[in-house]
Amino acid sequence: MKPSPLDRKLARDLWRMRWQVLAIALLITCGVSVAVMAFSAQQALARAQADFYQETRFADVFALAKRAPISRVRDLTAIEGVTATDARIVESGLMDVPGLARPAIARLISLPDDPARCLNCLRLVRGRLPAPGQTGEAVALNSFLEAARVRLGDRLTATLNGRATTFTIVGAALSPEFVYVPSPDSFMPDDAHQAILWAPRPAVERAAGMSGAFNAVSLSLAPGASTPAVLRDVDGLLAAYGGRTAYARKDQPSHAFLTAELKELSTSASILPPVFLLVAAAMVHLVVTRLVEAEREQIGLLKAFGYRDREAAQNYWRLAAAVGLLGALGGGVIGAALGAAIVDLYRQYFRFPVLQVDFDWMAFAAAAAVSVAATVAGSLTAVRRAVALAPAVAMQPPRPAAFHSGGLDRLLRGPAVDQATRMIVRNLERFPGRALLTLCGLAAGLTLLVGTQFLFDAIDLVVERSYFRIQRWSDSVSFVEPRAVAAVAGVGRAPGVFAAEPVRVAGARLKVGARQETTRIVGLDPTAALHRPLDAADRPVPLVGQGLVLSEALAARLGLRPGDQVWTEIIDGRAPSALLPVTGLARDYSGFSAYMDRRALNRLMGEGDLASGAELLIAPDARSAFYRAIEATPQIIGASSRDDTVANWRQVMAESFQVTIAFYLAFAGAIAFGVAYNMCRISLLERARDLATLRVLGFGRVACAYILLGELAVLVLAAIPFGVLGGAALSHGLVAAYSRDDVRMPATITASSYGVAVGAYLIAVALAGGLVARRIWTFDLVAVLKTRE
Repeated sequence: MKPSPLDRKLARDLWRMRWQVLAIALLITCGVSVAVMAFSAQQALARAQADFYQETRFADVFALAKRAPISRVRDLTAIEGVTATDARIVESGLMDVPGLARPAIARLISLPDDPARCLNCLRLVRGRLPAPGQTGEAVALNSFLEAARVRLGDRLTATLNGRATTFTIVGAALSPEFVYVPSPDSFMPDDAHQAILWAPRPAVERAAGMSGAFNAVSLSLAPGASTPAVLRDVDGLLAAYGGRTAYARKDQPSHAFLTAELKELSTSASILPPVFLLVAAAMVHLVVTRLVEAEREQIGLLKAFGYRDREAAQNYWRLAAAVGLLGALGGGVIGAALGAAIVDLYRQYFRFPVLQVDFDWMAFAAAAAVSVAATVAGSLTAVRRAVALAPAVAMQPPRPAAFHSGGLDRLLRGPAVDQATRMIVRNLERFPGRALLTLCGLAAGLTLLVGTQFLFDAIDLVVERSYFRIQRWSDSVSFVEPRAVAAVAGVGRAPGVFAAEPVRVAGARLKVGARQETTRIVGLDPTAALHRPLDAADRPVPLVGQGLVLSEALAARLGLRPGDQVWTEIIDGRAPSALLPVTGLARDYSGFSAYMDRRALNRLMGEGDLASGAELLIAPDARSAFYRAIEATPQIIGASSRDDTVANWRQVMAESFQVTIAFYLAFAGAIAFGVAYNMCRISLLERARDLATLRVLGFGRVACAYILLGELAVLVLAAIPFGVLGGAALSHGLVAAYSRDDVRMPATITASSYGVAVGAYLIAVALAGGLVARRIWTFDLVAVLKTRE
């Protein structure tokens, strides 16, 4: 089919304005690619999660007890809404792993007697399950084997319940409970020191000394069953056996972290794309408006030759739609590549048997439709202007503008200001709408640059405050059961220990009216120096009597202030309850935490002077000897190192945020470049004849370039304070959007980050201005000054 004259005109316009079209399409590409990337990655994670959970029969409710008789499983199964029950034994201890300086925390879990009726079933990826009757064989979590470089056939020895137990690793498995395995003192993974093992029930019974009993149970619920009612019934049945509060799947650590990640992907897809599309729509408005003004005579001729108003105007909205479609296609391609990169990064942390990214066609179609609609909407004002032109009026030269001296122009009179500078000021005053749109676009680019830089500063502040100001210990150990505080003195006599302080940790549920939060209360000595809550000014918050010191995040969630009272239900030990006062607030970025005088916490629990662990200061050169000593101590089941945790924090954050920040920097730079380039191109097209005339009158190329770029320079500098303020506001918005219960990022931006953001912004606009200004050196004065007939 032969293209119509209007189709040929559209093709010529697109080619003639190709660089402007590409600059605007680049903005749309950024917005669409973020949406496609986020939704594709989210779809991949959600599908892998759903398939893996269904295959392995992931439970809906979980509960722990000290020791419950196996006969109680029938009562648990009889609870209304429960369809299946899987009772297990879980025993923890320390394990010496060749090649690791610090012992790993071993968790030994009993395998079900009947694999066909199991919950949280294993997915074997290498090797085999333990042979029937072989109590010396075990299957290990695949991520532990890979991180610790343990091979199938290796023998590992763990100290469990005071006895050394040795297993031969015969298989590597995945588990829905351990898709993501956070370390005890951080939400970051530490796969090498998290040894999850599964062995036949007789072997675990012997290691735990728990024949005919269980201490962990998982339950599957029927569709529509009341989860809160099941939780209450489970708590009631297990209370007599030292049962801790049952919890639903949403509170299971691995599942909760994965859910938070899925939420963050949705947040990314909803925050960033609209920014790019709004800026692109504004740029389309400026370009098409200028095109309509330049083609007044052509519009008049088209109408004079019989083209209807709609046909004469369709060229311009079709041009806008083509820009939106081009950007959407580019965004689909780049979004698919970015989605694959993000999913590849997720494979390092989320252990699914299959995690493959598929292009999200629905997200792409929706983003493409919104992009085209945004660009067409940006052209509507100019299109209406084209429709309103009568042929006789359009074919006449436009009425000369009536210029007059503006306020700025009158201020800049005098010999101190040259003529070129006055030209720049006059042009800004004559086109305030265009200047405002350009200013907003430039400020939006800088806002993204500044707002995303806070992530690096926030990580540094969280690490510095959490692990060097609040928690000043170098290592910590936890006991299998709370022990007399004298046990801490025994740990303090281990090799290399300079100081040792007791700590008592108890799970608790805090209630205020209809609000409630499950958290942990950290009991510290009031004179503790290795661990102390700090307020917003970095001052220690005193632990007074039976008062609670709450983290600011927890207090905000419950609506509490110092002086208020909160109903506190301890979910450990004898599970006492009391109405406790809030005596202070701590700025704690580790999430929802509460602090209390250790002795007061023990009195509340009706126990003696006990500690559940110790926080230590150890000489760096004596760590190996210290670790060997605690491996031989049956009472110790966990060991953490601050230095290892901080190093792991930085490594994980550097790997994950490096990709994210690179995206944001590129996208924000694209906004600044696209806005600056289009502004300069429009200015050049409008003023080409004027600049050529100045050349003839004796102005040099540098002076003409100064006149062209001076307007951009003024707007670029004027946009900096707005972009900086917008970036600070965006950082607070991102904190609110991305904060989790386990970690809360502070909205902090350092001077160096401001410098990096402003520097990248200036480089982007300088590149755009330079690409346009170089055309002044290639002016064909005769062609530019020739009058169109």
